[in-house]
Amino acid sequence: MEFRTLKNEKRLTAMTLAGLAMVAMTKSPAQAQNAGGTLPPVTVDAPKPERARAKPVRSTSPARATRTVARRAPAATQQAVPAVSGGEKGNGPVTGYLASQSMTATKTDTPILSTPQSISVVTKDQIEAQGAQNVSEALRYTPGVTVVSFGANAFFDTFKLRGFEAPRYLDGLRLPADTTTFAVPRIETYGLERLEVLKGPSSGLYGQSDPGGLLNMVSKRPTATPTNEIVGSFGSFERFQGAFDIGGPIDKDGQYLYRIVGLGRDSNTQTDFVQDNKLFIAPSFTYRPDADTSFTMLSQYQKVDNKGYQQYVTGQVSFLPNPNGHIPYSRYLGEPSIDGYHLEQFMLGYAFEHRFNDMFQIRQNLRYTEVTNDLASVRTEGMVTDRLVARTYNYVKASAANVAVDNQIQADFATGPLTHKVLLGMDYFNLWSNTDYRTTVIAPIDAYSPAYGAAVPSFSSLAPFILRSDSLKQAGLYIQDQVKLDRFTLTLSGRQDWTSSGFQSLAFYPPAGIYNRDDSAQTGRVGLSYLFDIGLAPYVSYSTSFTPNLGADLTGNSFKPTTGENIEGGVKFMPVGSNFMVTAAIFDTKQKDVLTTSPINPFFSVQTDAVRVRGFELEVKGNLTREFEITGGYAHLDPKVTQSIAGYAGKYMINTALDQASLWGKYTWYDGPLAGFGIGAGVRYVGDTYGDNFNTFVVPSYTLIDASASYDFAYLRADWKNWKAQINVTNLTNKYYVASCFTGLAYCGFGNARTVLGTLKYTWN
Repeated sequence: MEFRTLKNEKRLTAMTLAGLAMVAMTKSPAQAQNAGGTLPPVTVDAPKPERARAKPVRSTSPARATRTVARRAPAATQQAVPAVSGGEKGNGPVTGYLASQSMTATKTDTPILSTPQSISVVTKDQIEAQGAQNVSEALRYTPGVTVVSFGANAFFDTFKLRGFEAPRYLDGLRLPADTTTFAVPRIETYGLERLEVLKGPSSGLYGQSDPGGLLNMVSKRPTATPTNEIVGSFGSFERFQGAFDIGGPIDKDGQYLYRIVGLGRDSNTQTDFVQDNKLFIAPSFTYRPDADTSFTMLSQYQKVDNKGYQQYVTGQVSFLPNPNGHIPYSRYLGEPSIDGYHLEQFMLGYAFEHRFNDMFQIRQNLRYTEVTNDLASVRTEGMVTDRLVARTYNYVKASAANVAVDNQIQADFATGPLTHKVLLGMDYFNLWSNTDYRTTVIAPIDAYSPAYGAAVPSFSSLAPFILRSDSLKQAGLYIQDQVKLDRFTLTLSGRQDWTSSGFQSLAFYPPAGIYNRDDSAQTGRVGLSYLFDIGLAPYVSYSTSFTPNLGADLTGNSFKPTTGENIEGGVKFMPVGSNFMVTAAIFDTKQKDVLTTSPINPFFSVQTDAVRVRGFELEVKGNLTREFEITGGYAHLDPKVTQSIAGYAGKYMINTALDQASLWGKYTWYDGPLAGFGIGAGVRYVGDTYGDNFNTFVVPSYTLIDASASYDFAYLRADWKNWKAQINVTNLTNKYYVASCFTGLAYCGFGNARTVLGTLKYTWN
């Protein structure tokens, strides 16, 4: 019963808010010298070389009637971009495509090179260079990620990691996702500093999750350096968008910082009668009484009001042989006069850090989130003839809210030759949600010559099919020790979780009743890495996961948690003095006690299935030269069902690409007659995916080409130094393809048609 989509006709405008908070504590002498005043990371690894990005040299001549080309010193001494930064924080800004620090894998500010787990970081610079407009698009060049489960117009960011559903986190705290997945917040990429894909089981630090991994998104925060930009975009499907990002110090000492990020969009889509409008605003405020203390309030509000809704198309009219051919990307199979989607979400929280001395520091992150949606839309239900598509009409009114808090104490100390970074934490998650879903069969539609205007009963005239309220509470206690001995780093983590879940059903599905369950689980991770002088770091790790399950089987027995485990070995290589990293990993993931539909009664589940995913991943990212920056990778998965009461054993898991490959590169001229120009190009290959549990059909593989061109006007005229322009083209050849089929041929989703987006940016200090 999955539905996803939004649209309404009004044009959106941006608005502003502001936030404030305060806290004060002591100053550590060891940190008082920090010029920026931010809390510096404590790392058990050697400092890394500083990363630098080339800046245009501007003429000082007051008169320039004609174009003047900026000149630079010969590039011979700058071919390898000197890297790395002692100033980069694991949740802060990154220059370029390559991040060297991360807080997602260990919840401490740790070099990615010495983290014994595979992690991919998509930075703000990469998002901008590739013109990604949402989270799914931002992850297109990340190996191991299968995206676009619901088609090009999806209004939910859903994806799989290594074949498993992936939970989403924002600033280290889990986002709500009600059990029927209707009231789900969507995160705006323009409000993000980076996206971090942590692969493999992560329950040892984060609690319940599937073993494929998780996505942690990092919000833009106030910085000591002023940030001011206005961005205008326009492009295909009558897209008009304006955005701004302003902030910096409020006072001369930099104790008070602010940032306001906003976006407004008015747009149609590649599908007729479907809109993609949005209003987004995210104010944040930081108080830093000294170099050891920081309190940041984070908030955001988002509203979506659209006509039309994301839609499935049947496989018979989109990629399977049909005597009538295939319908175009633009074809809408719904009812334009009544379809629509409305979403509203609000978040408010804070991040607090304080260092007591060289040994101890504490952190607390807290957020309240609420989201509501209201949709009315057609869903395709298969074929009646080779032209007529069966349909149902569906109404969903849903809401979800949660409170999430994570408390951490970190201790950095030595015992003889061993250096420790110990983390003790306790987190809590409380989710509550409500869903009212009503559905009815309506007249089929001719996919090749649609006639709209079918009779559709009103919401109030239909009885609920799903009417339920859900709750989930989870408390976790975890401990981690990162132990360094010479060049070895041993990472040990363990966690105890207690969960209480339940829901009340008042309608037909699930059968009316009250369902409750309490569970506890122990999970953990052990990983070992070794760092060679040349920047080579091989690693091995073992980790486990668990996912609680609601409900009971036909005999009334409650379901126990689904559990998983993963063995992984890999290598990371970042040549000394470079700004380039190569990572490779091979892994074997198992999951047991998986729920599947009962072959006796489809309204119940049985807990009998097991799956296994083996695979290999390769990722490259960073600068090959000062001018040439790349990102790309390859992933091969062997995702098999190993045990199934329904007869799926030996079959491939659905909606999981068996092979993926991608490569994006951008070349920017800093010297000569082309100085200021940048040219980017990328190619993405997604291999075959199976569209149903019995593997009766395959969604065909596809290869897409993307391109971009940019220009920095600072190289043209000194008084135009604040202007930059960029053009991005997605699916350059306008290849026709189906991205996925959710659970069968009735529920397939088109990929993205060729899309052109032009952007003009103005920045100032």
